Amino acid sequence: MSTRANIAGPSRTVAVVLCLLLFAAVLCKDGLGQSAPVSPPQPISLTLKDAVKLALKQNPQVVALRLLSLESDRERQISRSPLLPQANLTGLGVVRQYNLASVVRTATRSTGGPFQFIQAGPAFSQSLFNLPLFRNYQISSEGVREAHAQENITREDVTASVVTQYILVLRAFATYDAAKVRVALAERLYEQASSLQKTGIGLNIDTTRAQVELQNERQNLIDAETATHTTNYVLAELLDLPRDQEPVVTDKLQFFDLPQFEETAAINTAFVSRPEMQVQASQERITNLERKSALDERAPQIDFTGIWVYQGSRFDNGIPAYRYQIAFNMPLFTGGRIHAEVARADLEQKRIAQNRQLLEARIVREVKSAIVELDAARKNVDVANLGLQLANDEVAQAQRRFSAGVTTNIEVVTAQDALARANSNQIDALYRFNQSRVNLAQAMGEVQNTYAK
Repeated sequence: MSTRANIAGPSRTVAVVLCLLLFAAVLCKDGLGQSAPVSPPQPISLTLKDAVKLALKQNPQVVALRLLSLESDRERQISRSPLLPQANLTGLGVVRQYNLASVVRTATRSTGGPFQFIQAGPAFSQSLFNLPLFRNYQISSEGVREAHAQENITREDVTASVVTQYILVLRAFATYDAAKVRVALAERLYEQASSLQKTGIGLNIDTTRAQVELQNERQNLIDAETATHTTNYVLAELLDLPRDQEPVVTDKLQFFDLPQFEETAAINTAFVSRPEMQVQASQERITNLERKSALDERAPQIDFTGIWVYQGSRFDNGIPAYRYQIAFNMPLFTGGRIHAEVARADLEQKRIAQNRQLLEARIVREVKSAIVELDAARKNVDVANLGLQLANDEVAQAQRRFSAGVTTNIEVVTAQDALARANSNQIDALYRFNQSRVNLAQAMGEVQNTYAK
């Protein structure tokens, strides 16, 4: 009995320890071993201004042009460096042996050396007069302004694309909301036709006709819902959102009063504000500077260099040594290179002048077209609003006539089709009005000022 008790005691202890270890392992697995669930990104609600600001911050095209602008500024710093003093620390150790017959006229070959010397110290240089270097720096500085203007072109294009896509999303949701209303109306008219048929007033063909119209409206609703998703995906791409995050538009497609735009004033504003005109001006200045740089190559160039070193044959017998030098160089004959470079610059100036004429003509056409389209869009909104009101009245009258048994529901279905067209016309008119405003702002070079501020 005592032996069994002694054996059972340790066994129970081992069992208790194993249970405790198993319990601890379960706790670790449930509490520490499992990572906290990662919640998916939430949809981001954006007004039109918020969407534009987000695109200008992280759209890949804008970021790429911003990097090119920074790169252009670094090029300017590189071109400026030859105009500034240069200094460096030099060190040299030489052991040399040569044939004395190569220095002294003698038929006897003999060894000169070996000779040894070491030297170390600062060396410096400064360009005193070098017009081509200065022109190169001016060209690089103008290139920075051109790069900034190119960046502004991209910012204007991205802003216009985001605003256009945002308006397309608003149109898709407006179409979807209108389709839901028409589906609800078609369901009521179908129920009305079924009820009249049951009472013996209506005909079976009226019920079938109402059901066909209901299915058509349901099909339109499916297409409208699909458009709300596909247009939203394009907007998310422009905003460079994470792949599992979608924007939620908060504005509405609406009409708003705008001042009348005077054609001449709008064109003059475009000539000043359009970044394309700024790029054109920078290119003209660069070409002019390149021509001056080619002419300046005929001018003399003066450079100063100097070196101060501690020089000796060994480390312990050195003395200070120095050399200061002014170099003067003036080209006399370059094989026609300078003349060819000047002629090439003249041809480039003529080409850029032609580009200016084309650009100005395009800007005039875009501004005039945008003003005309905006005025037409204003009138279309008024006509579409009146058409929608009349279509709603027509549906109501046809519904009352059908309920009274005066006519079949052909009039009702016809009125429904007219209402669908009126809804579509109103949404399209509001979209064209808002898009025409975008087009005019882009033609005048003021898209960012209009929608991002």
